[in-house]
Amino acid sequence: MDKDSLIILGVCNKPHGIRGGFTFVLENSQDSVLSKGTSVYLFPSSPASSISSEGEEHKIEKISFGNKTIAYLKDVTDRNVTESMIPFEIKFPRDQFPEAEEGEFYIADLVGIEVLEFGTDELVGKVSDYYDNSVQTILTIRGAKQSFDIPFVENFVPKVDVEARRIWVVIPKLI
Repeated sequence: MDKDSLIILGVCNKPHGIRGGFTFVLENSQDSVLSKGTSVYLFPSSPASSISSEGEEHKIEKISFGNKTIAYLKDVTDRNVTESMIPFEIKFPRDQFPEAEEGEFYIADLVGIEVLEFGTDELVGKVSDYYDNSVQTILTIRGAKQSFDIPFVENFVPKVDVEARRIWVVIPKLI
């Protein structure tokens, strides 16, 4: 699997129970692409993890969503093995995501897109990353002159054209 085609879905930092369960913290548990039989790719997020630095493919044996997302992986049935694997990132191939609805897109598709200043059309940089701060999604913009994070809300990102690979942002001014 090409690492560049994998999208991070979340992380695992805690085991669940004594039978080898994992507590997944997903970026989007409401519309997750994960289900029984799905293959996920795990990458260590610390040297303490026993997972290979090249990543490992694992099939989901069982998964339940609720207050916490609890997953069991095929052939992992012991809490000691679970604890040795943690912490890790959970990744999934972008090409296996369901097709987006008309006028919608995946936030992961914004990485690498050109960023222009709203009103002047001056090139600011590119979206280099994104994260969720539990209130909204934050885009990380990297440019030659400046780098900054900006909330992905209409007041700061009034226009998105995924097909043209461009977004327009209102750059916050310091008072």
